[in-house]
Amino acid sequence: MKNLFLSAALALGTVAFAQSNNDVTLQVGIDNSAIVDQAGLDNENLIVQLGLSNHAETTQVGWANENVTLSVGALNEAYVEQEGWLNTNSTTQLGIGNVAYVDQFGIANGNEQMQIGDGNFASTTQDGIANYTNQYQEGSFNSATSEQSGNFNEVDQDQYGDFNTAYAAQDGDSNLVIQYQNGTSNDAFAWQMGDGNYIDQWQVGTGNSATDLQLGDDNFSYITQFGDDHSHLGVQVGNSNSMIVTQTN
Repeated sequence: MKNLFLSAALALGTVAFAQSNNDVTLQVGIDNSAIVDQAGLDNENLIVQLGLSNHAETTQVGWANENVTLSVGALNEAYVEQEGWLNTNSTTQLGIGNVAYVDQFGIANGNEQMQIGDGNFASTTQDGIANYTNQYQEGSFNSATSEQSGNFNEVDQDQYGDFNTAYAAQDGDSNLVIQYQNGTSNDAFAWQMGDGNYIDQWQVGTGNSATDLQLGDDNFSYITQFGDDHSHLGVQVGNSNSMIVTQTN
């Protein structure tokens, strides 16, 4: 009987350990701050801040959510909220005055943010199952925003240069947006509602603008702009429409 009780106690201890939340926070420098709130089972959080006056907040509610925040520099801010199961996030900030927001609600959503430079802004919202977002910013004062509601959607936003703005919104399933901007003061806006839609906006130069809206299923837009001061507006309503636009100077 004693052995039975011992075995039961060990089993309960193992289960309790497996269901514990884990946090590791490391701060080296001056006036850095971190706030962590974990409620649930098997949530994992890692925050590393090196420098001056960086701030990070992580809130995890649910099961087996994972977050990694790395800030190197000064005056960077990173805010992460995860509610649900198996959501993952990685935010890396290298520079001064970068700001990143992540809100994940649902199951198995994934997000990656990289900010290299100064004064960049990135925001991700995911509500659903297995949505993925990648936001890469290299330069200064760039802005990237992604909003996804549904399942199996993906947004890829890559910006090199200064003062570029990218916005993507998707509502439905299996939609994809790709936004690439290299230069100065380019703007890309993409909005999709439905299933299986695809928008690719590629801009290299200065002062270019691309706006695409798709409502329906299986629509396709591929926009390429090289040079300066090009403007594009594309609207597709219905199913299985396609658009290919190329502008150069």
